[in-house]
Amino acid sequence: TYLLLRINMKTTNALLLIAAYLNSTAAFALQLKYFDIRGAAETCRVIFALGEESYTDVRYKIDQATFQSPEFNEAKENGDLKLNLNRAPVLVTPEGKTIGQSKAIERYLARRFGLMGKTPEEEGMIDCIAEHCRDVKDAARQKGFSKFTRNKTDEEKAEARKEWFESDMPTMLMKIEEAVKETSDADGYSFGATTTYGDVAIWA
Repeated sequence: TYLLLRINMKTTNALLLIAAYLNSTAAFALQLKYFDIRGAAETCRVIFALGEESYTDVRYKIDQATFQSPEFNEAKENGDLKLNLNRAPVLVTPEGKTIGQSKAIERYLARRFGLMGKTPEEEGMIDCIAEHCRDVKDAARQKGFSKFTRNKTDEEKAEARKEWFESDMPTMLMKIEEAVKETSDADGYSFGATTTYGDVAIWA
């Protein structure tokens, strides 16, 4: 829809401008550890770009033939992932504190970079937008048309995919757009008139 598209364009333009600022060879304070894929850490990487803060992007390589990651297994054995129940992603702060769970990391970074509003009420409303977006992703996953779905035939997956993109997803996005109209103060923003975590959630 038009408003959500405008928000995506605004965020994309901001990311392109910020990308030139980041220097991957610099000494970093924060460390984000995840696999060498987009997955559950990609939104965190986007927030880092918007925050203009350098960080170490640790990526565990995955063997495409076996889907195994020796680097990830080593991190588990070393205790690097213990606070996240031996899962990734994790964020290690400059003070050496480890934060697990992708959404917890996203909110921590969003607060750190001023993307969660100025008051508890604004933070709650921005968080609400992000949760709406998570509902969409969860609904898509539950629809069961990905290549990882095991209990459906290819024909059933194709039908579920068609139903999702032609009916279910447009209906959910329309509801989100109506909600965003109540919180946006400027074209291209989901809340107020500046980029927030809500915009990142919609973009991602």
